[in-house]
Amino acid sequence: MKRILKVSLLSLMSLLVTSCANTEITPQQSQAITIPLNNDLFDIREIKLISQEEIFKLSPEQQQAILAYLENKMATGMPAHQAVRAYLQNRLSNFTYYGATYTAEKALALNKGNCMSLAILTTAVAKLANVDFEYREVSTLPVFKKQNNLLLSSSHVQTLLFDPTFVPKEDVIYFSRPAVVVDYFPESSNHSGRYFSLEPFLAMFYKNIASDALVANQLELAFANAAKAYELDPSNVRIANMMAVIHRRMGDDLSAEKIYQTALKIDENNIALISNYIVLLESQGRIEQAQLLSGKLDNLDDPNPYSWLEQAYIAQKQGEHRRAIHYYNKVLDIAPYVHQAYQGLAQVYRKQGKIILARNMLKNALEWTYELTDRKAYKYKLYHLESRLPTHLKRDRKTG
Repeated sequence: MKRILKVSLLSLMSLLVTSCANTEITPQQSQAITIPLNNDLFDIREIKLISQEEIFKLSPEQQQAILAYLENKMATGMPAHQAVRAYLQNRLSNFTYYGATYTAEKALALNKGNCMSLAILTTAVAKLANVDFEYREVSTLPVFKKQNNLLLSSSHVQTLLFDPTFVPKEDVIYFSRPAVVVDYFPESSNHSGRYFSLEPFLAMFYKNIASDALVANQLELAFANAAKAYELDPSNVRIANMMAVIHRRMGDDLSAEKIYQTALKIDENNIALISNYIVLLESQGRIEQAQLLSGKLDNLDDPNPYSWLEQAYIAQKQGEHRRAIHYYNKVLDIAPYVHQAYQGLAQVYRKQGKIILARNMLKNALEWTYELTDRKAYKYKLYHLESRLPTHLKRDRKTG
């Protein structure tokens, strides 16, 4: 199946929304955040949000087809939660990735959507089969796409479907119920994050819609959906982060800064919040304050390599080569198997004219990747890079 992504926003220049790769939840983040919104900036009286019923609704025809399939599978003795997964695997075998968040009915009709759309569809089918479910956020390799001066970054959501036939024994301690995972882009290198229930999931849906609206510069619509997300999950610093960006886009830097400061009181080591706040300070020429926060950011000890890979990508896009190198090396200190970090270092070193260093990074990338497409790309880059080296520094091209 094709790669499935959930869209969030990161800044290229002056606009940042939260990094979705950092999924660990600290005890402090469980607190509700009372963020100082400037509601007078936005006129949302005429905006009608998608209701929860609409999000998971399926057409009568879709319901009939799904129930027929599930009943057929369960008649053979297959438990309901496995039947739901079987339906999704069968029906969505040719599902096409498309970077939009759809309702269940639309995702099934169009046979496309991002991973949030697929999790919504999974939920709708589970509800139809009376199967309990839960969600798990997963950190994946960041994939960026620039749009409207914003960078779109990926994250991933899995749906857990619980076994309805499970009966716990009284003398046994269970850490979790038996379940199957519905995942449309499984990878062994993924980092599992927090588990969450329906309300935080719905908050993610409305945050996604707010992200789409922000990209389209529909700021009232973005604010209305972000406000709904905040109502559902007031402890989520990512939503606070998005609110700060929306206020900045409306020209209210003062409120944006207050939101950053408030959210950082809840999660003072949040990489995205700090990075975003730095951009705001730099845009106002408050360099000394920005440098203090940059020092704090550089010294954070986040064990998730993808958090630092995102920061490396952003620094590289901004031409800040020193910081990019620093963050790429932080990635490799934690996870030397992330070959994309070697590739990023090769790009930076080549830009600096350090051809030998760039070559060495590409050789390292080759050692840590087994995908044929990636290996071909790295070998092609190595061949062209080595053509610029003196003869005595070239490697034997028959190796690697």
